[in-house]
Amino acid sequence: MNVAVTPPFDLNTHALKYAPEYGEHDFADHLPMAVTALREMGATPERVEAFAKTYRKKLKRKKVGKTTIDALLLSARLGDPTVYPAALNYFLSAIESEGRAQTLAEHLPELTGAIAAAAFHGVIRVSFGLIADNDVEIAAGLAYWHAHATPVKFARSIGAANNDAQTLLEDITATFAKNRRKLKLDQPTISERIAEVVSNPQLGPVLTRAAAANVPFEQIAATALRIYMASRDFTALHCVTGVHATRVLAGHVVMDDQQLRKALWSSLLAAYASIGAPALEPLAPPPTGAPDWHVIASAAQSSDDEHDIKFAYACQEEARHYGRDAHYRFAVAKRLNLVR
Repeated sequence: MNVAVTPPFDLNTHALKYAPEYGEHDFADHLPMAVTALREMGATPERVEAFAKTYRKKLKRKKVGKTTIDALLLSARLGDPTVYPAALNYFLSAIESEGRAQTLAEHLPELTGAIAAAAFHGVIRVSFGLIADNDVEIAAGLAYWHAHATPVKFARSIGAANNDAQTLLEDITATFAKNRRKLKLDQPTISERIAEVVSNPQLGPVLTRAAAANVPFEQIAATALRIYMASRDFTALHCVTGVHATRVLAGHVVMDDQQLRKALWSSLLAAYASIGAPALEPLAPPPTGAPDWHVIASAAQSSDDEHDIKFAYACQEEARHYGRDAHYRFAVAKRLNLVR
């Protein structure tokens, strides 16, 4: 009797064999990102393979085939989920012939406005492809981002932009409080809840002003962390990982990152409103009681939840980049039930 043997996980072939989503609610395939995070945090090959073997059971096998598309038609089908297989082949070919930097520079302008599409998973998958130094995963991330890229369209702008992050945050909080009863935030997905906030005639103009603001990554990351610390909400988790991913992406492209930051900042504030605009505390003083990163990484590596793994890795990297070590450790420790 022949027993089927599961091949080792391979970033170079995964996207060519599996659909980018699975399940009746079209959840994004997190396996390449989780595997990359596990490897970056020092997980053993045995642990990586065990996680991959379990996770693959819920994925949908779907070979990509050879169908491709030209750049003009690809742009015309922005936001069309059915374009994913052809888009993947297009981006694989573009990266092979033009290189990563050129491909990213050519296509990011039309993707940037949809940075929060599919709960930030397009930009997250691209960034993890960059972290893993893997062209197939970069192409898969770009294809997924493109297939779900419905750019955010804000209501008419009123007034000039203010570049102060705290002032813009307070504007959103105050406007949300006045309009919360008019919002239908029981939508089934993160993207739909964000779209509900953006389309609101009162919140839309405030978000438009935020989209014009020039807020540095450091302040954007601090705000995402504050939102998570205040809510520990699933959307807030994606805000932290989405902010980390965008910073990584910005470090790999030869272009001004201002448009990326503007889109990220306004999307972050829309996501914040979509979870009820909870009251945020300052990041000082640092919380106490969280274990060190060695303990946290070990706990994350033992988890079967891909979001635990990605969140732990993103927070560890953001702490290395910005500081705020105690805050990031505490955020992850709460997620992993390592502190009360």
